[in-house]
Amino acid sequence: MKINKYLIWLMLVITILSQFNLPVFAVNETVVLSPLSQKGDSVISLNVRNADIRDVLSALAVNMGSNIVYTEEPVKVDSSVQSVTCEEALDYLLKSVGMEYIKDNNTIIAGTRESLEKNYLDKIALTKFNLKYIRADVLSSQIDALSIPVKKVTLDTNDKVIWVQGLPGDLSKVAQLVAMLDKAENAYWSEEYKLSPVTLTHISADLLNNVLNDMGFYGGLIIDSNPMTLWIYGTEEDAALANEIKTQLDIPQNTLSNNFVLKRKDLQYLTSEKAKDVIQELNIDINVVSLSRRMQTVWLSGTQEAVNLALSVLNQVDIKDNLEQDHMAVYNLRNITAKEAMARLRSIENEKNVKFYTFSFPQFVKSVMVFCPQDYRLHVLAQLEEIDVASEEIKVPVDYSNHSSGTTKLKNRRDLICEITGLPEDKFTISKNVARDDNHYYIMYLEASPDVVQYVKDVIKMIDNPLTDGANE
Repeated sequence: MKINKYLIWLMLVITILSQFNLPVFAVNETVVLSPLSQKGDSVISLNVRNADIRDVLSALAVNMGSNIVYTEEPVKVDSSVQSVTCEEALDYLLKSVGMEYIKDNNTIIAGTRESLEKNYLDKIALTKFNLKYIRADVLSSQIDALSIPVKKVTLDTNDKVIWVQGLPGDLSKVAQLVAMLDKAENAYWSEEYKLSPVTLTHISADLLNNVLNDMGFYGGLIIDSNPMTLWIYGTEEDAALANEIKTQLDIPQNTLSNNFVLKRKDLQYLTSEKAKDVIQELNIDINVVSLSRRMQTVWLSGTQEAVNLALSVLNQVDIKDNLEQDHMAVYNLRNITAKEAMARLRSIENEKNVKFYTFSFPQFVKSVMVFCPQDYRLHVLAQLEEIDVASEEIKVPVDYSNHSSGTTKLKNRRDLICEITGLPEDKFTISKNVARDDNHYYIMYLEASPDVVQYVKDVIKMIDNPLTDGANE
């Protein structure tokens, strides 16, 4: 291939960018490869769109100081990886188009698995694994169970050594398997311990593995060719527990295409079961995962907004005062807002260790959470029934306009208020011009109970400044 000034410029720019950890872009120019100084450990970002894979491979090889042999037909690729080594970027790029690579000294050979195994078998690495606790035949059987496509050599005279020949990605999986199995507790092999697959539909095996690690499990194994299966090494009981957690998380609302997050919440006073009850009573659309071995820890999964709401609620109720209270209930008000209810409940809140809570925007919601001893439950509910009554209706101005077309503007605002609050239009009256001078001044007043009037005024405040946080107003 002929070198021109554009190619020299490209190679120079890529080399400079990698030194400053800046993005590397592939362009549709043929890149001539020539070995540079070893820079394979430098960290880069790679962003390419509709690029010829040969150009991208050439750019990476130049930065790694290697030669490259590409054995397949050219294809266009899109790839974006951040803050990775050149070798990691190479691996990611090739896997995205179903290819692999091998290294022969300073040369990288890239192509399909079939092509590499057929034409470059003598170049594929043979790696020795020294085992400390398990036997080579045990490791060999588990490699077969996972269908890792490698060739193996074991010796009858030394059952603590195994040689494995395979592509770099396959050897990496064998190394992971060795790390997972070659432990003191597995020194005496038992049929009771085995690799069991946990097959997923909606979340990735990597996500489930992170959750299991957080819960105190040993890490599982994931095969690149099947990212929706996690292999668990352990007893049938271990596999059953992993599948139990899977059933709680691997649900349609947690699918990878949604805004799904998972958060751990360590409780101080509430038990995990009590926390579940709180979330269910409030009908917050999240999934709560708990374990009997972790009585004061829950994992919340769902959208970011729902998880944040659940965390906010648990932070409010997970206090020492609720430690010995054995009843929790959510009371849905009919006539008054939670803000008004809290004002009316102040006189009884300290009776018999009773606690009331509201949630975000109490001036709008109509739910109050109650914590109290079981034998005090009926008394508290009776108190709530007594205060949840509508007051006598009054007429109070709630909005105004000093514009010449004030009547029209107030009608539009009234329509929006009615849509938000559910109040009928006939509760609102818009006056004629009542200015004291030659200007314009129109009033809109509301006929309703005082708590409804306050509710509407709070709604109007939010309309005038919708970005304000009115949770504590």
